[in-house]
Amino acid sequence: MRPAYRSDIDGLRAIAVLLVVAFHAFPTSVRGGFVGVDVFFVISGFLITSIICQARRDSGFSYRTFYARRINRIFPALALVLITCAVAGWFVLFPVDYRDLGKSIGFGALFLSNLSLLHDAGYFETAAELNPLLHLWSLGVEEQFYLLWPPLLLLAWRWKHGPLIAAFAVLLASFVANLALTPSHALAAFYLPVTRFWELMAGCVLAIAAVAGPGRDLAALSWFAPLRARLATYQAPLRAAGAWLGLLLLGLGAVLISSDRGFPGWWAVLPVLGAALLIAAGPSPWVSRVLLGNRAMVYVGLISYPLYLWHWPLLAAIRIVRFGEEPPPLMKAIAILLAVALAHLTYRIIERPFRFKPSGVKTATAFAALALTGLIGVGIYAAAGVPSRFSPEVQAITGDLMGQSRVAYRGGTCFFETLTHFEKECDDDTPAGAPRIFLWGDSHAAHLYPGLRELQRHDPSFRISQYNTTACPPIFGFSSAKSPSCQANNEIARERLRALKPDTLIMVARQWRDYDWSGRDPAVDDAAVRATLDEVRAMGIRRIVVVGMFPSWRTPPRRVLAQSYRALAAGLVSRAEIPERDGPPHLDTSAAAGNERLRAFFTAQGVEFISPTPTFCDGERCLLSVPGTNGEPVVFDGSHLTAAASIFFVRERAREILGR
Repeated sequence: MRPAYRSDIDGLRAIAVLLVVAFHAFPTSVRGGFVGVDVFFVISGFLITSIICQARRDSGFSYRTFYARRINRIFPALALVLITCAVAGWFVLFPVDYRDLGKSIGFGALFLSNLSLLHDAGYFETAAELNPLLHLWSLGVEEQFYLLWPPLLLLAWRWKHGPLIAAFAVLLASFVANLALTPSHALAAFYLPVTRFWELMAGCVLAIAAVAGPGRDLAALSWFAPLRARLATYQAPLRAAGAWLGLLLLGLGAVLISSDRGFPGWWAVLPVLGAALLIAAGPSPWVSRVLLGNRAMVYVGLISYPLYLWHWPLLAAIRIVRFGEEPPPLMKAIAILLAVALAHLTYRIIERPFRFKPSGVKTATAFAALALTGLIGVGIYAAAGVPSRFSPEVQAITGDLMGQSRVAYRGGTCFFETLTHFEKECDDDTPAGAPRIFLWGDSHAAHLYPGLRELQRHDPSFRISQYNTTACPPIFGFSSAKSPSCQANNEIARERLRALKPDTLIMVARQWRDYDWSGRDPAVDDAAVRATLDEVRAMGIRRIVVVGMFPSWRTPPRRVLAQSYRALAAGLVSRAEIPERDGPPHLDTSAAAGNERLRAFFTAQGVEFISPTPTFCDGERCLLSVPGTNGEPVVFDGSHLTAAASIFFVRERAREILGR
């Protein structure tokens, strides 16, 4: 059940993995390198279908043998990388991050990383470059293909043209789903198997056409016979032309495609067709023999699987220890060289013995090792990242601040990431007749709610209404692909404003110009803001307060503080040396200047403006932790206030907020 070896396919694997590694290491230079994954998909579809067709043609297919070979090929190296990440994470990751790693290990061992990442994707999720196992999503897609395609292919084998019909049907359906989902649900199109299977099916079609055997390959199509005979006459030049064209398409894909384009969509055709043409060209053309089949490319292709597994955790690790800052090129180059060395050792010591000298004991061992690793990941997640590894002070500042803040923001009730129905409790109905404050805007509006609610507890003389949507500024008519529910949710806010006529409207946005990152003319945004203010005043709302931009951290304060406390525990610093404030490079200082520009604009519109800068910052240094607390960070990520920081800010600026 092993097809004839082709060195050019190992060379193609080398191109795929080198593109991916280059993209992950230097994303601004090799912007389209992630298409290497699409090349892997085509190769996998071709090889797996070749194995099945060859075995079935010879009446020797066995599910047991087929899946045992998949286990021997994939499980051992994956288990090694996962357990290494678990051990390394124990020493370098804080509880929440280690908890999330445990979850990634569990889903990675189940080959469900793609679905887990899609489910967890959200506005507040950890930056992709800090997720050590982000790259396992592609293994999830492949394993789901390995489970679904073999039974379907063998079922279709009963009919003369069944395999080709089944392959083309799946390819077409998946490609249509990809085109339909990409424009409106790009993340789902990227991760879901249903929108990725067409890439694997491109390789499947090639395999069926070549090795399915009499009655099922292309020779079974009578209408194709004349064309096949004519193509055979020019076989050599056609194969050469196909190889060069395939290489050109791969190059175009790497150069033209970038993460800000709708992908996969139509763009994925470039790498998929390029890989398919190179495979279809066979091993004889010069491109296949010399460029792809040389010893260096074949070597990289042979270690491509462990290299793919190792490179990303290493790159993520150096970003983690640098607080999320992009490492210098030399550091990334060293990480890549280390990944190559680990890949070589993994291939020689782990992969080859399991893959090329299989046995039932080895298969059971590989399966058990991955299962045990998955259970370890579940245990890490269940233990909340084992916070007892750290001192109580570090535990306090590295806990699940994001989860706590989501609850405090009233996420899912009055603060949403998607279009929904705001709950009744979004409008206080007591004390009756008391002045009403209407909190409208994006997540930076939502993070003021805990402070307003605490102020209301001590001074129950006003009511609060809250209508907040992520990535959605309080501008009527605003629309953005980043927040597809924004316009509709703002319409709900408009109706509530008309009905309630609040005494004070508080408007907050993370930023006001170019909010949707589309590069629009700022004058257009200013005009939309003016129109919104005019409409609000026409409703009879007289007092409008705009809260400006909050300090934005390149490195979350909790990481800076945690490192300081770890240094304290090691005796490297004294408690007096733990900083209360910090500045560049951890802090983005542009918010202060931005607030002054916003003050000038909104003051000219007759609107009251509150700048958060004086509350949190002193010059170019801003608070890391909330005064009067046990070191609780001011934000849980880069700019969203913790509940304690929200209470602190509202208390400090209560007079301006209440207008009395």
